[in-house]
Amino acid sequence: MNLETIRIVVPLLPLILRQSFLHVLHLSDASKHLDLRSALIIACLRVILTPKTPRSISAVQELTLRDPGIKGRIWVSKYASPPPPETSIRDALIAALQHTGDSTCRVPVPDLVDVEAEWTGYRSGVSSGAPLPDVSERERYHGMMRDCKRPTTVLYLHGGAYYLCDPATHRPTTKKLAQLTGGRCYSVRYRLAPQHPFPAALLDAFVSYFTLLYPPPDAYHDPVQPEHIVIAGDSAGGNLSLALLQLILELRRQDSPILWYGELRQVPLPAGLALNSPWLDVTQSSPTWEASTPTPFDYLPKPENVDQLAIPPCKAWPANPPRRNLYVADELAAHPLASLVMARSWKGAPPIYLCTGWEILAYEDKYLARQLEADGVRVVFEEYEGMPHCFAMMLRNAPATPRCYNGWASFISAAVENPGGIESSAVMIKSKTCEEAPLRFDQLSDASEEEFRQRSDEMSLISEPRDKPDEPDPTRRTSPSFTSPEGVSPEMMERHKKAVTSIASAVRGFFERREPYRIFHGSTNSTRPQTTGKPVVDISALRNVLQVDKATRTALVEPNVPMDKLVESTLKHGLVPPVVMEFPGITAGGGFAGTAGESSSFKHGFFNDTVNWAEMILGNGEVVRASREENADLFRGAAGAVGSLGMTTLLELQLQEAKKYVKTTYHRTSSVAEAVARIRAETENPSNDYVDGILFSKDHGVVVTGTLTDDKPADTKPQTFSGAWDPWYYLHVQDRTRNVPSAGPTVSPESTSPVDYIPLAEYFFRYDRGGFWVGAAAFTYFKGVPFTRFFRWFLDDFLHTRMLYRALHGSGESARFIVQDLGLPYKTAETFVDYTAENFNIWPLWLCPLKQTAPPTFHPHTGETTTAADGTVTTPPSLNIGLWGWGPSDPEEFVTKNRALEDKLVELGGLKWLYAHTYYNEEEFWKLYGREWYENLRKKYHAETLPTVHDKVKVDVKARREERQKWKRSLKSKPPLGGLYGIWKGIQSKDYMLHRHAEWKYKEEK
Repeated sequence: MNLETIRIVVPLLPLILRQSFLHVLHLSDASKHLDLRSALIIACLRVILTPKTPRSISAVQELTLRDPGIKGRIWVSKYASPPPPETSIRDALIAALQHTGDSTCRVPVPDLVDVEAEWTGYRSGVSSGAPLPDVSERERYHGMMRDCKRPTTVLYLHGGAYYLCDPATHRPTTKKLAQLTGGRCYSVRYRLAPQHPFPAALLDAFVSYFTLLYPPPDAYHDPVQPEHIVIAGDSAGGNLSLALLQLILELRRQDSPILWYGELRQVPLPAGLALNSPWLDVTQSSPTWEASTPTPFDYLPKPENVDQLAIPPCKAWPANPPRRNLYVADELAAHPLASLVMARSWKGAPPIYLCTGWEILAYEDKYLARQLEADGVRVVFEEYEGMPHCFAMMLRNAPATPRCYNGWASFISAAVENPGGIESSAVMIKSKTCEEAPLRFDQLSDASEEEFRQRSDEMSLISEPRDKPDEPDPTRRTSPSFTSPEGVSPEMMERHKKAVTSIASAVRGFFERREPYRIFHGSTNSTRPQTTGKPVVDISALRNVLQVDKATRTALVEPNVPMDKLVESTLKHGLVPPVVMEFPGITAGGGFAGTAGESSSFKHGFFNDTVNWAEMILGNGEVVRASREENADLFRGAAGAVGSLGMTTLLELQLQEAKKYVKTTYHRTSSVAEAVARIRAETENPSNDYVDGILFSKDHGVVVTGTLTDDKPADTKPQTFSGAWDPWYYLHVQDRTRNVPSAGPTVSPESTSPVDYIPLAEYFFRYDRGGFWVGAAAFTYFKGVPFTRFFRWFLDDFLHTRMLYRALHGSGESARFIVQDLGLPYKTAETFVDYTAENFNIWPLWLCPLKQTAPPTFHPHTGETTTAADGTVTTPPSLNIGLWGWGPSDPEEFVTKNRALEDKLVELGGLKWLYAHTYYNEEEFWKLYGREWYENLRKKYHAETLPTVHDKVKVDVKARREERQKWKRSLKSKPPLGGLYGIWKGIQSKDYMLHRHAEWKYKEEK
């Protein structure tokens, strides 16, 4: 016995003698249910937990963190799960906290850190004093697995009021559960309060759950199936287990996957939860916590007793700013993920085991059991007569202890091996005989939900009295201010506000740490390879059309809404956006932050020109609105700046009246000069709503015009392009004009050109199948597959733009595929086409007339101006040329050709679109686009910590060269393996289902 033990035990001797005397004479309450040893343990614990001379919080915490060493029939293998490269898992937690709690309360954003845990298993065939083998942690893990008989994996969250204990203190418990189940435990060393308050422990638990499901690259274990995982915990660990379950349920309700090590991962349910004396109400508002008299069968101290203790200050406590609760900020104590009695619903939860004694927490535990059963959850509830809090972990001699472990472990095994056999039950287990008496769930508790809520809310508001109101704190982080537009569903707007608040909080944290990050949208139609290795701010939840207002002809749209969903939403109201990008997967946010023009852009400008205002998160986390009247310089500068001035979170779009069809006319041209002249002439024809063109060769061009109409000749069948057997649009145009004479360079009222009546949405997305003509390159790559209508039909799922993008990135072939859009003055367009024909020989080419944006801007502009008679200076229209096809296979030649293309473009007075390969060095880039105006905006709007436009769009030639060398050494570089891998990545994404079930596709009227 060491001096520390003597110091504790000697003052307890009078108590031990008195309790022994009462117990032997059966004069104490405990004697009816406990053996003498157990009764003395409880009596001594009461005194130890409320000492006359208390230690500091840090000192008590340190006592419980001492590792006693590992020996005997136990395997322990330690593993630290590293922080994922993305912040998506933390962002999802913060969003869920905002969504489920009071949106006016600020939720702390914990850091993502290494989360250590102990793999624990039963070690057979050794003595009780045998040391662990002197081998690596990985080898110890594999040694444990050789002793595992079942797939059962217990994610164990230890108790200790959130500020005490460790997996080391709970090794006897986790070893016992592993032995009885034949499985293993993963016991988490989550961060402790008060140093790391709520929700740090919950984040660590969530990371640990994902670590089991989707192991990091350095993990020892294989992925664990969710149906093999049971989350278990005692006391505060039971609270944490239920908080983790509530988080999982909330994310599943929101259908919010998590970006984890580069993969979008679902959040599955575990097989079950197994809880021992869970602490459910951290506000301690239950009646059983009241008064100072000890509970007859429990040792937990009452708040009144604890408040009287003169706990010496230490580095950890009191907290700064002060708070009453060690675990959680006062204003968050009643949050449903901190006090689980406040949770609104448990519907959809897996089976849950819950045991409790005759303890202070029994009041809230029995309430929860009743609520779970009422919500349709299968519950196995066991109440142990005369037993204290977490008795099985300290009263080894009590008959109820082995019964508790057996019930606990039997449930865990059943949840994994026979979940269908679990039925709800509630029993009272006698203390000495372990006989069972059935209980009724509806009689477990007479407390109402309203009573619990009222008490918890009131208790969470109790704080130190103040003589005067708080002075405003200029450094305090406040939630952003939102204005709810009329007509928007309150639920939708509230969800949006909470998501933006969470994202802004994450951005603010990165800003303060000066830490770089990237944004995860949930999908991409970008032709640039995705950057990896940086933490991620996940904005994938912002994917809804919040409102379509028919009266004002506007729509409120979150940034991740793709064009097809936007069109589907607005068409229901007889409206459509004036500018709809041709690819269904391009998002509204991408259209605003990038450069997005299409066949109506000669009339309406770029997509951002149809935006009334944008809600944005600045680089410092501040949420602002930008429009032509408010923060006008930001509104103008952010369009085309690829997110380098802030993050778009909401847009108000202009809409126009929809018609049933687009009357589409195909004007054949016989030379490049004729095509350029005709396309310009058609943009000046006021009857045209859409104008673009295709050059199949120098002597076969087609200028396509479209007019919105509700009228169609009765004998004319609508022409569609979305069906698998429908023609690809560009091939249809080619066939329709193959033997047609030239229509000439000017508009003629006596046109005999071919005409189609295309349903409106079919027109918008006419280039989707085949991705203009990029899809034909797939047939070039897979040389054995003929480019016939049959095979285009047979492979249709893989030949839509979303799937083509997946395949292009997945295969690695994007690095040698020319993808360029180039804006030029009309007067030099023919010269430029001659240049591309000679140097690239890529056909067809796309022609798209554009209304220019005057500089300074990152949109392509020609620098031309025209002056009207009244002195008004305007920018003339320009012509975009789309150049898409195979480039040189040699990487050096590929770069050289692209650089030469950029130089030729500048020579001819043009600029490129910044969405694809960009090789300008920094000096060249800023000479073209102007730096001073942009840097002034970055400084004004706190964007100096964000990457610049050049940083985001440049091709790092050296890095790309190294990637290419690695790629050449990989199997993916060997056709058709890379292409097959790209197809597999596309199949995994399930993007093909989006087209299969698209609502915009034309359905014949009956």
